[in-house]
Amino acid sequence: MSVLHIAAKPRFTFNDMFSSLPRYGYQVERCEYLEWRRKLERHVMEVQDNALFPLLHFVLDDLPTSTNAPELDDRNTQALLGSGPVETGMSVTDGVMGLYLAWLVQVGFLPQPVLSSGQPLPRLEGTQGMVAIGRNRV
Repeated sequence: MSVLHIAAKPRFTFNDMFSSLPRYGYQVERCEYLEWRRKLERHVMEVQDNALFPLLHFVLDDLPTSTNAPELDDRNTQALLGSGPVETGMSVTDGVMGLYLAWLVQVGFLPQPVLSSGQPLPRLEGTQGMVAIGRNRV
């Protein structure tokens, strides 16, 4: 039996991920970690059906210094994909983040972007009527 890990290469950071938000019309304000944690905790506790509620305990510790993301060994996956037409060695780009954001809006995890200065989210085909289980629409 083989284990098939999938890993972005190069690895992306939270800063990489959050820097994509303004491109698609979301207002983002940079702040220090402790302030961000306090705001996140307050928001998650106020909005009881927030999808981050079960994960809140991760940020209550000192997330920047206590997070040890595993380095996944994706050699088995690379070997399997290397024999086919699938491109390997990709990371998360602004375009991929646009697709993720569009899906999160579609299923009700995020509101539509509000800033008109951003580019529109990509259109997703075949997702009409899709709703994330266990989540109220925003």
